Amino acid sequence: MAYSLYLRAPGEKGTVPRGLNAVIHLDEPGVSGQPVHHSLTHLLASPCRPSDTIQAFLLAAAGVWVADKLVSRRLARDAWTRDLEIHLPVSPQWLLLGPRLSRLLAFLTGDRWLLKFREASVSLGFSGQWRRSWQPSAVALFSGGLDSLVGAIDCLEAGERLLLLSHYDFGQLAATQQALAAGLADHYGPDRLHHLGVRVMFAEFHEPTLRSRSLLYLALALAAAAAFSPGLPIVVPENGWISFNPPLTLNRLGTYSTRTTHPYFLRELAELWSEAGVGHVLRNPYQHQSKGEMLVQCRNPSLLKKLFPLTSSCAHPVVSRWEAEPQGECGYCYPCLMRRAALNRLGWDDGGHYRLDALADKNILRQRLKGADLRALLLAVQTWAQKPHEVLARLWLGVPAAEVPARYYPARRLLTAGFQEIAQFFQDKGTAWIRSYLDWR
Repeated sequence: MAYSLYLRAPGEKGTVPRGLNAVIHLDEPGVSGQPVHHSLTHLLASPCRPSDTIQAFLLAAAGVWVADKLVSRRLARDAWTRDLEIHLPVSPQWLLLGPRLSRLLAFLTGDRWLLKFREASVSLGFSGQWRRSWQPSAVALFSGGLDSLVGAIDCLEAGERLLLLSHYDFGQLAATQQALAAGLADHYGPDRLHHLGVRVMFAEFHEPTLRSRSLLYLALALAAAAAFSPGLPIVVPENGWISFNPPLTLNRLGTYSTRTTHPYFLRELAELWSEAGVGHVLRNPYQHQSKGEMLVQCRNPSLLKKLFPLTSSCAHPVVSRWEAEPQGECGYCYPCLMRRAALNRLGWDDGGHYRLDALADKNILRQRLKGADLRALLLAVQTWAQKPHEVLARLWLGVPAAEVPARYYPARRLLTAGFQEIAQFFQDKGTAWIRSYLDWR
């Protein structure tokens, strides 16, 4: 059974269809339904006002994100694939593009999406003013993670002026982003970068996977870029390993491994924007680099070493609050383990910086949840060493058959570098039980 959600545009009138599961609005007083709390008014209205087309896309992305949060995958027949129907207000340029966006969302989240577009006036009340004497040469996503820090440093070292765009829905993440941006501003000066943090928060949620969050993040970046020029590029700093996100095991095929910055998704999204008359390009300079290679090749290693302890890469950033434990990175999720493997290349890894040193806990593999990602990584390292073709066969390149060879060999080199980093991490930091599990003598 499909879950049906109706999203109101600000100030929109009209009758809502019957039989819906939820009605959502942007926190308008006196409007019935569930509110999305936000600070979208902080988005820039100068030097230019982003078009209705771009504002409509941002509103649609927020609606998709809310639906993704509201509906638990456990309710689906296969405990994953949901049927989601969303009624969305859009500008005329989007009316015929619903099927294409639905297909893109299916790739991104693994669900079946039915988007019902209706023409409406969409104005999100952007009122931020650009009062600086300079303008950015690019907008860069700034999540507060290690990759986004490297991306910002490299762009700034190359002479660019940046608008760092962050999304947050809880204060802990906002504080991380602000601290990192302040550290960069202290080093490069306020005339080289400006940080814009935007809150979009929906209190109720039943599904933690949130495969659609990158769409909201990119929509916010698009709105920020559109305030300056039609062609201002958007930098998406993500290492190629996570971008391709090779399925580590056979039970992580498809969207069981996240596709938030997969090159196919970024390419198709840019083409969708172009079809709607939006000309901004998406750029990931690290598509062919592992996370460790990103760190090793960073253009300012001393600044990276100073600031990286402030970054947050954890998949469970608020679990410490739920468990009434000290704040910190969990240490056992996939992003934490990949972060440690990358930092190990520079000699900067320290298991004591995490709430749990997964490689030092000999009982972790017996734990269903906390040991899941470590078990998958260990199995993938074994498979790559013995039968690399099996791992490569799981990799989805997202190109026509004629283009596969051109993508396959760079992808194989990337996976080789990534598995070398992970194996070296286990070799350097793994205790006897890790080496025994991998059958290393």
